[in-house]
Amino acid sequence: MALNWLNFFAADISDGVGPFLAVYLASNLNWQAGAIGMAIAATQLSMVIGQAPAGLVVDRARRKRLPIIVASIVVGSVALLWPALRTLPTVLVCQVVLGLAASFYVPSLVALAATMRGREHFDRTISKNQSYNHSGNVVSAVMTGVVARFTNNAGIFYCMTSFAVLCTLSALCIAPKDVTVPAPSPQAQTEKKKSLFREVLCNKPFLMFLLLTLAFYFSNGAMLPLVAQEIAQAKPENSTLYLAACIIIAQLVMVPTVFVCGKLAGRGRKKLLTIAFLLLAMRGVLYFLTKDVNVLLGLQVLDGMAAGTFSVVAIMVVHDLMGSSDRASFAQGLLASALSLGSMLSNLAAGFIVDAAGFPAGFVFLSALALAALLLLWKGMPETAKGNEREARADAALRAPTTQDFSR
Repeated sequence: MALNWLNFFAADISDGVGPFLAVYLASNLNWQAGAIGMAIAATQLSMVIGQAPAGLVVDRARRKRLPIIVASIVVGSVALLWPALRTLPTVLVCQVVLGLAASFYVPSLVALAATMRGREHFDRTISKNQSYNHSGNVVSAVMTGVVARFTNNAGIFYCMTSFAVLCTLSALCIAPKDVTVPAPSPQAQTEKKKSLFREVLCNKPFLMFLLLTLAFYFSNGAMLPLVAQEIAQAKPENSTLYLAACIIIAQLVMVPTVFVCGKLAGRGRKKLLTIAFLLLAMRGVLYFLTKDVNVLLGLQVLDGMAAGTFSVVAIMVVHDLMGSSDRASFAQGLLASALSLGSMLSNLAAGFIVDAAGFPAGFVFLSALALAALLLLWKGMPETAKGNEREARADAALRAPTTQDFSR
């Protein structure tokens, strides 16, 4: 239960200060759009760079609670300093620190789930964790918005500090014996150093899935910002309210979506990934066909279903491929980096396309990319669920009171 609540409280701070930062910088400090973009990009870029190394640290850590506890303390401390910042250089430094600290959340949370529950229960555990995570996104967004309204926006940083404190307390509630791994032998440590290239960078299915993850978030990342711009043109007086509704609808849909995926994922990862890509492509096509604000709002249901399905199944696929190695958290960090990089490239490319040819061309481009990635999924990506089931049975056999070796 403590792990579920850790995911709940980590939801809002795992991406830094979040979209509320743009409102604070524009309203309270009167910054221009270029400077605001640099501040937000500093966190995103540091997370792209930092998540894989953070995974390596988590892999090496015997006490799996420690990285996320330290990261939460850093995030909470930096958030307290934020209201005193005024200049771009100091803001950029703090944003980079926040991004590097937030890089530890994804690999740490996955490592805790794998260590506590084992491979045979991983699907159900991670889907439940992700349900709490998306619920936390909804609650934190509403709470932060309300607090910001009555504190002239400065309350967003105090909310972030509070969530960081609750993350730390939740992590401390996890029994140390449940998440502490034995120290590896000197020979095993030597093998780890030799096997990084062989285990990760030469793993073709894993590299293929990183490419698919990049493609999914390249296609998905810019859709909501483009919709937000269309809504701002149609309903300028209530654009912020509609944007908040878009985010909340998607997150609410993700809660049951990831839970159901946990029950169905054992029957095949590729089937669920196919559904995610199809829903993503369908969403872009429907955005192309309508400009009605209420319809655009309703289409966020597809966003929640597609993104929720892909996000949780992606963790499972990487765990299938790398969970039995000593680089599991490093692999999850690479997955998170591919996600962040795809989102960054999506907004950059879609922005140029929309400037040149309008919103319809942007949505067609993103939908076409999703369909191309779907073809790549079926042609180049093997099914990983069966291998996961075999290893789960092997793990169970090793724990059984018998001397026979079933692991081969």
